[in-house]
Amino acid sequence: MIRQIKMKYMMATKAFHKLGDVSSDTPDLCQVFKMDKKYYYGHWVEGYGLNVRFPKKTTKYLTKEQVKYYKNKSVIYRSGVVHRLNIK
Repeated sequence: MIRQIKMKYMMATKAFHKLGDVSSDTPDLCQVFKMDKKYYYGHWVEGYGLNVRFPKKTTKYLTKEQVKYYKNKSVIYRSGVVHRLNIK
């Protein structure tokens, strides 16, 4: 059963879209908002905004150093809108 969770930022390498594998070779920032026993559901922060599944085995919480690095960084979404990350 998939359940809604409070949105959070994490680091992931593996990601699967319904059309195939959209994984990253190196850990990258993702945003998750749902979960089940095996997967987190969300999207890559930098990318096309595809809704994907991140295996829990390859998805990790941010370290203190990563939180400090990403806190209040800005990203530009595919629509050209600048968004400030709200990482705590």
